[in-house]
Amino acid sequence: NTCPKPTIALVHGGCFGGGLGMMAACDIAIASIESQFSITEVRWGLVAGPILPQLCDAMGLRPLRRYALTAERFTAATAKECGLIHEICETGGLDEAAAPIIDALLKCSPSAIVETKDFVLRTAAHGVDDHAAASISLGHAMRRRTEDGVEGLASFNERREATWYPGE
Repeated sequence: NTCPKPTIALVHGGCFGGGLGMMAACDIAIASIESQFSITEVRWGLVAGPILPQLCDAMGLRPLRRYALTAERFTAATAKECGLIHEICETGGLDEAAAPIIDALLKCSPSAIVETKDFVLRTAAHGVDDHAAASISLGHAMRRRTEDGVEGLASFNERREATWYPGE
């Protein structure tokens, strides 16, 4: 969940228990249409404690309560409906579905991705008061002065790819 690099889960077949928790901790999740999901721990008298925070963040409290309490299997369509996955692709199409996302990530500043991911995770459950707003504004202004910030803005103004993009 806190890996500074972007993480992508590509799911085909069954995704159960701890595997589902690992997928929920990824930044981006794509599943093929035949995928099945289940939070299986209660079926074996266990509690899915280690993965429940990631699942709650990914799918929300209401669906989590249902599926964590019943251990029911659910489809890729249901997983998408509750936000657990971002996209559904045809069987065998995971690499093709992931390619434009990976390309989009490569076009972004690596250091800005790290900072953005950290910021999102730190502020996800917190309101922003006046003090935090001032800190956020200062951080944003300072980010524009970094090497990546300067290059990123220049590439935008010049309508070109940033120097960190490895190309096609």
